[in-house]
Amino acid sequence: MFKEGAFRYPLAFYHEVFMLKLTDIDFNAVWQETFGWNTDDKSGRKFDDRVESDFWVKLAPRYTEEYNLNHDTPLIAQRLQQLLGSGHSILEIGCGSGNFTALMARYSKNILGLDFSPAMLAVLQQRLLAEGIGNVQTQSGKWEDFTTDAAFDYIVSVNSLYRIRDMAAALHKMNAYSRRGFIIVRTIQRPFFYRLYRDCGLDCAECPDYQLLPLLLWQQGIKADVEFLHYTKIKSFTDIDAVSQEMCYDLSKKTFLTYREPLLRRFQEQALMQDSAQQISQPRTTVIISVKKINLG
Repeated sequence: MFKEGAFRYPLAFYHEVFMLKLTDIDFNAVWQETFGWNTDDKSGRKFDDRVESDFWVKLAPRYTEEYNLNHDTPLIAQRLQQLLGSGHSILEIGCGSGNFTALMARYSKNILGLDFSPAMLAVLQQRLLAEGIGNVQTQSGKWEDFTTDAAFDYIVSVNSLYRIRDMAAALHKMNAYSRRGFIIVRTIQRPFFYRLYRDCGLDCAECPDYQLLPLLLWQQGIKADVEFLHYTKIKSFTDIDAVSQEMCYDLSKKTFLTYREPLLRRFQEQALMQDSAQQISQPRTTVIISVKKINLG
């Protein structure tokens, strides 16, 4: 039994705290606070469309080669195909250069690829032409502003919701515009050396969006299934200076210099020489959040 004198506040206070219900929490407000939407500083990609557009203009020509999840693992594409089935209409939010669009087009009836960046859509259109894919249309714009009289069997988003402030409204819209359901793919945002840092006793923050999204859906009465796909990502470094530079960026220069010896020793123990570069594999996790409506056959 707890004794009243053992606590700073009356037991009734702790009872109220412990009995706090999830329904009492505004997870949309938590989302906005967690991802810095309430800051006074409105500069940067999150708030400034021009800055965001310029960012993608520079990255678009090399995005497919350097930031393609399908290069890391086939598991995500395989699971998407299992969940979507064949012969359905798809709306893809944030299709980018089409890393998943081109794959889904092979088994889908038709796809509308929506993306904020015209530069990324131009790369996608070139890809569709080169691969002879004719069942994909594209549209430039934000999901928050998107409207249509059409309905889609499924809506898919792969790592594309990072600029949405009102996530509750965005999820509600996905549910409203999809006949069969929708799928959100989120690679857990951690430093590449996350496990190596943990092995050396360093704690690194990770992006909690994959934790909040199911709660936001639940708060709207939408049941979601959550799956974790585990795989390894391989990265090459030309020299130890490149490794040090990345670790400094992740940890801060001061922390890196404090732990430099064990960090680089652990790297050397795990790395292998390949084509005059040091390659190292690190664990990676991608979360698939899927909402399946009634079976329509």
